[in-house]
Amino acid sequence: EPWPEFFHVPVIMLMLITLLNDGTLITIAYDKAEASKTPNKWSLPAVFLTSSVLGCVSCGSSLLLLQLLLDSNNPNGLFQMLGMDGLQYGQVITAIYLKISVSDFLTLFCARTGHHFFWKVAPARILLAGAFLALSLSSLLAIFWPESQPDGILVEGLVNNMGMFAFVWAFSLVFWFLQDLLKVLSFKCMFGVNFDGVTTSGVVVLPASTLKLMEELDAKAKETPAQQASTIEHS
Repeated sequence: EPWPEFFHVPVIMLMLITLLNDGTLITIAYDKAEASKTPNKWSLPAVFLTSSVLGCVSCGSSLLLLQLLLDSNNPNGLFQMLGMDGLQYGQVITAIYLKISVSDFLTLFCARTGHHFFWKVAPARILLAGAFLALSLSSLLAIFWPESQPDGILVEGLVNNMGMFAFVWAFSLVFWFLQDLLKVLSFKCMFGVNFDGVTTSGVVVLPASTLKLMEELDAKAKETPAQQASTIEHS
């Protein structure tokens, strides 16, 4: 049977991603957070830039995986070179569902730590529990999904191709590390050029005259009693 001309994911899979991932993402409300040392101020350009980096890596990696999966039966393709079996079209659908589900939650662990690497700030236990629940259920669904045709699209589980299941997970983890690295680099670039004032956000910038007065007061505070008496006599 020829493969469809256009790639589609069944609506039921999109609903499952929303239900499992977005439902358990609510646990981030109880995540660990450190108070900022200065007053916070939203920088929408900085937020847009960072979110674009995270989103582009996640979306780009999914498109790359889709291309590799659609080419899995090519004798000169990557999977054949690795000695892996080619996929049926229904398994391609399931593999992409698994990739989106995994990347969706892993992106959260990148975003939650800001300019730090994801391992620098340990997540709360309830967030880890939510991630474990969502990723476990998504993985089980990807493995044991029965052969069916929701929305007229052939879907088949990966139970007969566990090597591909492991490959999708490994692929997602590799791009998770890349995503986090690019996030940290983007923050370093923004801090380096003080993009949209992110470096000085919440910091009071004093004029030169005030700084000079503060230096004079600090110098007087460090004077000994004899020096202070001498200064008073000369004045």
